[in-house]
Amino acid sequence: MARVRDRVHAATAADGSMDGLSAENLRWDADWLQAALAGRDGYTAALDELLRTMPPPNQAAAPCRGVSPKIAATAPPAPAVSRAGAVRTPRP
Repeated sequence: MARVRDRVHAATAADGSMDGLSAENLRWDADWLQAALAGRDGYTAALDELLRTMPPPNQAAAPCRGVSPKIAATAPPAPAVSRAGAVRTPRP
């Protein structure tokens, strides 16, 4: 955001050349700044909501009783062992 801000300030400086001023570039910079500010506002709102729903720091988290973590992954099947001397024949 700072680079875009600096670029806008440089383009609109009082001692700058009016020939180098581009409405398209300024429009793009303005759109970029609006998107960045909207993203910042979204992050701020999400963090506010998260902090509202979290327990106070001095309150210990209650342990979940009756729930034990289990690993549900299984090993992939072992590759078939090829027999020595076996020849594959093409299928029709």
